[in-house]
Amino acid sequence: MMNLDPTIIGILGFIIFIALLAIGLPIGIGMAVVGFWGIWAMKGSAVALNALYQIPYSSIGSWLLSVLPMFIFMGYIAFYAGFAKDAYEVAYKWYGRLPGGLAIATLMGAAAFGACSGSSVAATAALGKLAFPEMQRYNYDRKLAAGTIAMGGTLAALIPPSILLVLYGVTTEESIAKLLIAGILPGLLSMFCFILLVAVMVKFRPRLAPPGEKFSWQERLLSLKGIIGILVIFLAIAGGIYTGIFTPTEAGAVGASTCLVLSLTMRRINGKLFKEMILESLRVNASIFLIILGAYIFVRFLALTRLPVDFAEWIVSLPVDRMVIFIGIIVAYLILGCFMDAIGLLLLTVPFIFPSVVALGFDPIWFGIIVVKMLEIGLITPPVGIQAYVLKSVVPGLTLREIIVGFLPFFFVDLFIVIGLLTLFPQIATFLPSMMK
Repeated sequence: MMNLDPTIIGILGFIIFIALLAIGLPIGIGMAVVGFWGIWAMKGSAVALNALYQIPYSSIGSWLLSVLPMFIFMGYIAFYAGFAKDAYEVAYKWYGRLPGGLAIATLMGAAAFGACSGSSVAATAALGKLAFPEMQRYNYDRKLAAGTIAMGGTLAALIPPSILLVLYGVTTEESIAKLLIAGILPGLLSMFCFILLVAVMVKFRPRLAPPGEKFSWQERLLSLKGIIGILVIFLAIAGGIYTGIFTPTEAGAVGASTCLVLSLTMRRINGKLFKEMILESLRVNASIFLIILGAYIFVRFLALTRLPVDFAEWIVSLPVDRMVIFIGIIVAYLILGCFMDAIGLLLLTVPFIFPSVVALGFDPIWFGIIVVKMLEIGLITPPVGIQAYVLKSVVPGLTLREIIVGFLPFFFVDLFIVIGLLTLFPQIATFLPSMMK
């Protein structure tokens, strides 16, 4: 065991962890390695080996986390069954004729698909294949098209079912049900702000997005049957949680089952697609649970160093207004989001800052929405920005520069207007949860 001060060991652990990330080690393995080393350094090999024996099962075996495989599986069912296509075509027939209408339809389709998937990556991949060719066909500006799809895909991170909100709830022991319901209005707010941005841009620069094809009222009304499946899935999840009929964990199973039954009834999937859905779900689950496992080992190490407690006490004791501290947290997430994936960043930072946030009097449900909004922004921010790489992979010829330039206006709207409104009016996030039984 080292005789160094626990705080020094904790700081050394962070430095080693950042170095491991810099050389490309997966974040879950990096946190596990540093956490194991830190426990060994402070408590000896016996305690470290015992932690390695106990933590994997105690962390991953949590009943609350069983909702994640269900939400992930549901997202892949929705992706392979073409629910994103249904959502986009409905919005396209209703709004495609307007200037910027295809971009508006893409944003609405993204929000609708997010309501039955919870996967930003799946939403971006699906809409990249569907919407980008259509926008090109009507001579839309490539950067506007790319930015709309990339930022539209991030809406799935907030609109329930949201994997990130589930993980925030598990980490902070806040109500997952209230967190999922809290994401509805902020998610819709983000969508409407993005739509308003498109409308303003096209108003001043009509060449960015010419009007699309016009459809009759009959065609528009008939298209609404395409969102019945999505509506049923969303109501099964959000409605069941809101009314207290079942828990979020049960909602995951109900949502996945509903999605699967609808897909089979509509004859959207076959044996081959079902096998692909299972394999993709297993890969994503393995990746997420590896990060969770590593994070729990790392957090156990940090608890021994007392860094989270010391940090919370230091933050609370600062002689500044609590909003200054809040802005500092936003800036920190903005910077860290450029270099870390969303799940790893959430699991690494929330144990540190959550005690401080509660001590300063911020609502923990509202703060969860803020954290996920910042993680949502990080999904597109380079150099890690996974959304940009997903979109580039499904749209041949699209460059990263076009995607980055295209999403910048949406980035500023999300950061300053959406976050600003949520900060000034926290009731946007807390109203629906406060009405729950």
